[in-house]
Amino acid sequence: QHRKCLDLASSARMRWCVVVLLVLALGLSTSYAEEEIDFYEVLGINRDADAAEIKKVFRKLSIKNHPDKGGDAKKFQQIQRAYEVLSDEELRMVYDHAGHEGLDQHEKGQNAPVSPFDAFFGGGQRGVNRGPDAKVDMHVSLEDMYNGNDVSMSIKRRIVCRNCKGRSNWRKDHCKDCGECPPEIKMVQQQVAPGFVVQQQQQVPSEHRCKNEPKELKLTVEKGAPDGYEVKFKGASEQSPGQVPGDVIVSLRQKDHSVFRRKGNDLHMTMEITLKEALVGFSRTVKQLDGRDIIVEETGVTGPYSTKVIKGEGMPIHGFPSETGDLKIQMKVKFPKKLTPEQAEAIEKLFV
Repeated sequence: QHRKCLDLASSARMRWCVVVLLVLALGLSTSYAEEEIDFYEVLGINRDADAAEIKKVFRKLSIKNHPDKGGDAKKFQQIQRAYEVLSDEELRMVYDHAGHEGLDQHEKGQNAPVSPFDAFFGGGQRGVNRGPDAKVDMHVSLEDMYNGNDVSMSIKRRIVCRNCKGRSNWRKDHCKDCGECPPEIKMVQQQVAPGFVVQQQQQVPSEHRCKNEPKELKLTVEKGAPDGYEVKFKGASEQSPGQVPGDVIVSLRQKDHSVFRRKGNDLHMTMEITLKEALVGFSRTVKQLDGRDIIVEETGVTGPYSTKVIKGEGMPIHGFPSETGDLKIQMKVKFPKKLTPEQAEAIEKLFV
């Protein structure tokens, strides 16, 4: 049959043969579609249930419905499958936002073989539909980066209102504060020739409802974290129906400090001393970022704009907090604006 197709002289008939072969190949590669059951209803839990509650309910239901104790085998399998998905943070997120179809695509993975149809028409990308990431800056103090600290910030994001799908639910009390959602991308069937139907993507109005709400992001600033260090909050970005939300990536931005400047793992500062101190020596105290007093002293002559290095009093090295950089102090000598005749005469006698 294939040889007959290849021998056809008409280019139009040749194209139809290619379509026939591709559709037949698609039929052979059709994936298993999981039964459309609500995993939350299977376990009888709320959509906001935490991991401990899910595990507790699963244990109770699995014992009650075990086939060895007279339970229904199909229901027992559904309970196991529901727990498998809802107890896994990543799978649960995919299921919550992309349903069974997205879950099926996600579990097949990006490396699954593509169909001949995908290859022929330039497709071949598998995996769940995922929204874009969002990047935000969080300004933290140099003290936070030196000592480490728990900080938080609030962002506003769009969420999909739970249990508001379908116009019949839009008037319910828990949906009244919700508005329109972005359009969804759905796979629809389209007839391309008598007896031949292909699937293609199409933008359709969403039956879900959405609203904006604040989201608190809590994170730990690690000791020695560099300026621009990124912390990722998985799935915390804006939500859209049928789509797994992207991540929120928080960049730590260091605030300016009144005393210290940070350069890599070293701390820099400027210390102003008098001409007398520059000539005969001095002893000063510097308050470190953790509240300790650091003694800075010199017994000899200090040149203008010379740098005094205090080993081990810089920033903790990120990832190796027991190791630290240095504190580098640039000396600024404050000269008197003028000298009295007596002072000038005394200096001339000293420096002959």
